[in-house]
Amino acid sequence: MASLIEPFAGARAPEAAAGLIARFGGLGRALAATPQQLLDALGGDVPLRDAIVAARTLMVAGLRERITRSVVRTDDPDFLQYLQISLAKAPVECLHVTFVTHDMGYLGDELIARGTIARLGIEIRHIFERAFEFGAHAIILAHNHPTGSSEPSARDVEFTRRIAALTSAVDIPLVDHLIVGAERVTSMRGRGLL
Repeated sequence: MASLIEPFAGARAPEAAAGLIARFGGLGRALAATPQQLLDALGGDVPLRDAIVAARTLMVAGLRERITRSVVRTDDPDFLQYLQISLAKAPVECLHVTFVTHDMGYLGDELIARGTIARLGIEIRHIFERAFEFGAHAIILAHNHPTGSSEPSARDVEFTRRIAALTSAVDIPLVDHLIVGAERVTSMRGRGLL
């Protein structure tokens, strides 16, 4: 990791890498960390934290640009890679929503909630508010499992079916709910769970 951050950290790279590894266990989780978590792991080194955040932002922006210029498909490698980089290594569960037109054109996407899927019930209203603001005709949900598994849990299935019923009632169907793991992304629709 030290050689990867050396362009940003210079001679401090070995020390910074040790701090990141001690706190996050590896580069993936470090890149998914919040700015404050990075700052803590880097011993208060604001310029290095800002450089790492900027590099991550550039990488995610490049992937987002690819998906905004084409039809959004839940099996598109660019879309799946974007979700993995955005979510896979986060230390807590994150719920992400992609808003699309009736013909699956990209309208926008955003992280709706951080925490656990169990506490996301309060965020359902926010999903609908944002869908109406975007003028969405459909939505795609994605959330990560910090364990690295992409297998849907019973709670994931229950939550997905509840959201699908609600979105259907307001004519903004749920296209899919993707579970983002460390190595792969699982489609709940593909599994017949939606």
